[in-house]
Amino acid sequence: MLKGDRCVIKIRASVALLAALAAVLLAAFACGEGGEEPSTSPTEVATPMPSPTPGFAFEGPIGIDLTTFGAFFDQGEPIRLAMTVAVRDPMTLYYRTSQRYDLAVTNSEGQEVWRWSRDRTFAQVTEEVPLGANGMLSFTETWDQQDNDGQQVPLGNYRMVAESSHCDANYENCSQLTTSATIQIRAPQGGP
Repeated sequence: MLKGDRCVIKIRASVALLAALAAVLLAAFACGEGGEEPSTSPTEVATPMPSPTPGFAFEGPIGIDLTTFGAFFDQGEPIRLAMTVAVRDPMTLYYRTSQRYDLAVTNSEGQEVWRWSRDRTFAQVTEEVPLGANGMLSFTETWDQQDNDGQQVPLGNYRMVAESSHCDANYENCSQLTTSATIQIRAPQGGP
């Protein structure tokens, strides 16, 4: 086995381990909530992360990740989403409102079909959220595969986009940090 092959295997194992850890944390979160809707308030996770973190799209000292827990979903199947914002070094994230993130879905033509924040209101308060070295804010949501008008989206490929709503220290340049993942909605597998 070549040295490069061993590195690829180690990286894949590390990514799989991180994905499994995220799934366990989300399952524990869901169990602790008693089946209620996911909280829209951030949860700081104290677990240190390696730097740079595999899967995270880092823009300088801040990284973002979006997990969809699969790439193929049966039509009508709820799609769980987990978004995490991570920092390498201690820093403060600044917010102009109580909104911490946004999620959107676009179809294969690039048209937005769903936005999490649509028709939601957010408190108009500024807030500073300090994070320690390798700190994270994690958020979970579920998309029911319905568009902004409440209709089931058709079969096809969709791009899930996550963005952090944090701003710079002057409360400007907000929502600049984004990441995305592509999924496919297909006809239900198997018969009744």
